Formats: sequence, C-alpha cells, structure tokens
Amino acid sequence: MCFFCANLCQAWAEKQRSWLRTYAAFKVQLDKERTCNNKWSDCTTWALKPSQAESLVNEAGADWPAVARVYFTQYHLHVQLLEATAYGESKGVALKGDIPIGVTRCSADVWAEPHLFKLGHNAGAPGNPEQNWGFPPYNWDEMHKDGCMWWRRRLQHMEQYFHAYRIDHILGFFRMWEIPNRGGGGSYYPNGGLRENGLRNLRAIQTASNMLICGEDLGDCPPEVAPVLLDLGILGLRIQRWCEGHTWKYPYLTVAASSCHDCSPCRLWWNEEWGSAEGWFNFFCQGKGPCPGGPPDWVSRHICKLHFESTAMWTINPIQDYIDMWQDLRSMDPKNDIINRPGHTDGCWIWRMHLRLEAPRGKRFQLDDQENARGIGSW
Repeated sequence: MCFFCANLCQAWAEKQRSWLRTYAAFKVQLDKERTCNNKWSDCTTWALKPSQAESLVNEAGADWPAVARVYFTQYHLHVQLLEATAYGESKGVALKGDIPIGVTRCSADVWAEPHLFKLGHNAGAPGNPEQNWGFPPYNWDEMHKDGCMWWRRRLQHMEQYFHAYRIDHILGFFRMWEIPNRGGGGSYYPNGGLRENGLRNLRAIQTASNMLICGEDLGDCPPEVAPVLLDLGILGLRIQRWCEGHTWKYPYLTVAASSCHDCSPCRLWWNEEWGSAEGWFNFFCQGKGPCPGGPPDWVSRHICKLHFESTAMWTINPIQDYIDMWQDLRSMDPKNDIINRPGHTDGCWIWRMHLRLEAPRGKRFQLDDQENARGIGSW
C-alpha cells in the first residue's frame, strides 16, 4: 500500500476506533481460539475478555500485523462501498441495506456487550417442526437503558452507504419466539402489550438515521403490527401469492414484490404449487384460455407488469423473476433459482446468477405477446 493510502487508512481507523479496535481484537482472538478451544464458537468462553482488547491491538504487540490486516480490509471495504454508493447516486439509483433480525453468538457484538443479548435462549419461530435459528434474542430492557446506542451506532454507520434499509422479521420488534438453550419448546416474549413494545423499539431506531425503513412483516403477524408500521411511516411487504394479490389496491406504504429470497421464485412456485398458480391465472389472466404449464415467459412478464403498475411506493422484484420474462435467458432448472428455504439448511444461500449481468441488455419489457402490447421500457 502506498504512503498516501496508508495515511488515509490510518486516519480512517482512528476515526472508527470506537468499534474498529474491538472488532479487530475479536477477529484476531477468534483465530487463536479456533486452535485451542473446542468451544470457540461461544465467545463467552474465550481466554481474552473485551476489557483486555487494548492490549491485543497495541501497535508494539506481537499481534499488530494481524490487527493491521483487519484495519486494511475494513478500510477498503468502506472505500469500495462508498464508491458504489456515489456511482448509484449519479445514476439516480437508491441503495437499500439490510438489517438481520439477530447476530450470531460468535460475533464481536456478543463478545463486547453480552448483556444486550439473552444468551440463555435462541430466537426462532413456532411450527411443526419448530424453527431454531441459533442466535440469541435481543435484551431490549438492557438496550433501552442507554437509548439503544448499540442500534444507533450501527444505523448511523450504515447511513454513509444506504438510503433505505430492510428490517428482517420486523415482528421480532414486537415479540420474539424464544427457545431455552436447555431444551424444550419455545414461547413468545412478551405475550402482551405488543403495540407499546413495537412502538418503543421501532421509535428508538427510527430516530437514529434519515434512512427509509422497510419492514419484512411476513409470517404469523399479530394485528398490532400493521397499525404501528402505518403510524411510524414504515413500509410493509406484500408478496402477491401470500395476500389477496390486488397490486392495484396495495397501500402506498408498501414494498410490492413478486417473490423474495425466503420463497420460491415465481416460475418454481408455478410448478410446485399448481393449484395456487391455476387460481392466480384464472383471476389475473382472464380470457387467455386454460392455465398453461411452465409458465410461458409472457406470464412472467404479466406478473412483473402487475408489480410495475402497483399502487405501492416501491416495487422490488428478485432478478430471477425478471430474467424469466425471456425464454432464451431462463435457467435450465427453476429449482436452481431458489435462495433460501426457511427451516432448512441444505442448498440455501448458494445461488449464483447463471448469466452475466449484461446478458439482458437491450431486452424489451413487453407486456403480453398475445396482445401485442406496447413496451414499457428497456433493461
């Protein structure tokens, strides 16, 4: 690294020292624990405690080269993401970040501030089988003692790069399914006062930044959630197959989506849930004959059309559903297009686009080949 870049990196690291030094100490100690601690994934068992982090990141210490590599990596991630943000803004593109509902037990957050998490429980979801996500729920009572500074620091840092962000499983801000580590079934906590709880938690983070908040409010959604999101101006999510599907009647404070990473893309859904797909076709494609298999690409275009013309503030469709609008661009097997199946681990989070991003360039968003409809834009 050149002298000029090194100086910039050092200046940036000094400005970020409130979190960066602890994070670097965590990363370096993690490598050590993996070699000598068979419980290394539980950072509460580590030999080095957060109060000792300064001794590890000392520039005169033996671990300084490893610490410097962490600084270097984080600095360049910061620079590259800033460049991407600036480029997007120059093209009129807004970037939307993502906030997972939890953090892993083996993380700098849990290591440095374990009191903010319920380490005796795991978050999850009810069902048969019950879903155990393996990470600890938030200890909101502790978080509110300092005005949710853990959240505020996180979001204020994100605001450098993003214009909006999605909160995964926003229902967890109202109540969380908590499963004791010792075994046995879980239960919702809290089991009452959900409106007050949601308002308290969401207001604390909403005031931390100017980013627009989009909430993933799918699943077993209590009746208190929608009114609170509306009161706070937080966008909800509508997946067409999981609601009445009338995209022309969606509330304005909504993200309309044809599918998402937690469900099958539309082409796979069409093949796996034929009854539902046939019902969709008979309602949304009236007068176009019997429900076709496949589906043909014109059906995929019609699905996207309904979302383009939605009354929701935003339409955000997965790229798989866009690609399926053209037969010659589709993947060989729609089963390869799924990203995640909640409650499963095999084959999840490994999806890669089978085309170069430039492949659809110049393609027209034709509404309906059979009706020779007008084009509504280009890729």
